[in-house]
Amino acid sequence: MARYEHLLQSCDLGDMLDDIASADPPAYLRRCFAEGCSSPGLSWPRVQQLALCAMVLDSILNDRDYEGLEPELISDWREHFSHACAQMRDLAAEALRHAGEMPAVPSEAAPELAELEHRLIPA
Repeated sequence: MARYEHLLQSCDLGDMLDDIASADPPAYLRRCFAEGCSSPGLSWPRVQQLALCAMVLDSILNDRDYEGLEPELISDWREHFSHACAQMRDLAAEALRHAGEMPAVPSEAAPELAELEHRLIPA
C-alpha cells in the first residue's frame, strides 16, 4: 500500500474489506460510488472508503494487486463479480473526481486519488 500511503493512512483495511464482503460486493461498491457522486460534502474517512472501493474495483476489473487487499478474496470476486462490476467504471471515476474536489482531502493524498481515477478509465 506504499503507493497509496497518504490516501489510506490510518485506515483499517481489514474492517473495510469485511464490510464489503459481508454485503453483496457489487451492490456495496455501486452504493458507495453513487453516494460519493451525490453527496455535497465528503469527510476524509468517506473519501478513504471511496478510495478502497476503487482499489477493489480496479483489482477486479484490471487484475491488479494492491498490498493490503486479500488476494484470495479478490480472486473470488473477480470470478463471480467481474460482469456486474464492469458496469460501474464511469460511476467510480466520477465519485473519485468529486472526492478530489473536497477540502477534506490532504494535498499529499490528492495525486494518489487522481491516479486511482485514471486507472479506472478504460484505455
